[in-house]
Amino acid sequence: MENTPAIFEVAENSNADGSEPILEWHNQSQVDEYDDLIVKEAKAQNVDPDLVRAIMYMETSHGYYPDIKTLRPMNVHATFWKDLGYSREDLKNPELNIRAGVTLLKRIGDRVKDPTIEKIATLYNSLAKEQVSDYGARVGKIYCEKLWQQSKNNS
Repeated sequence: MENTPAIFEVAENSNADGSEPILEWHNQSQVDEYDDLIVKEAKAQNVDPDLVRAIMYMETSHGYYPDIKTLRPMNVHATFWKDLGYSREDLKNPELNIRAGVTLLKRIGDRVKDPTIEKIATLYNSLAKEQVSDYGARVGKIYCEKLWQQSKNNS
């Protein structure tokens, strides 16, 4: 996403399902491992660190997809977001990956009409969405319940 003016209108969606899926592996969350980097990047870009934690939790605790073209821990799609100035190799570095993810969250949040966690998360997952998705609803629930702390407490 280039840093150009835009407004995203994302409608609320009472049918969006934020319930826990059949497979959600709390112990796979990488939030605890990268929490210092999350706080550093979130503070530098004026983004809520709990939003970053909720996205990372969602992206790292919901299975592994070998054919996917995104890179963890923020599941940044190197091809889609090359305009951020990061190569695929760069995004293998967790610090740069988290920085890129936080930049995306910041740019989305700055452009969403009446921003909510659910709307920002929906667009993080798919810029084409026009209403809150199940993904966005789930991230909202993760954010409210701070589920990344559950994975830490179960270690």
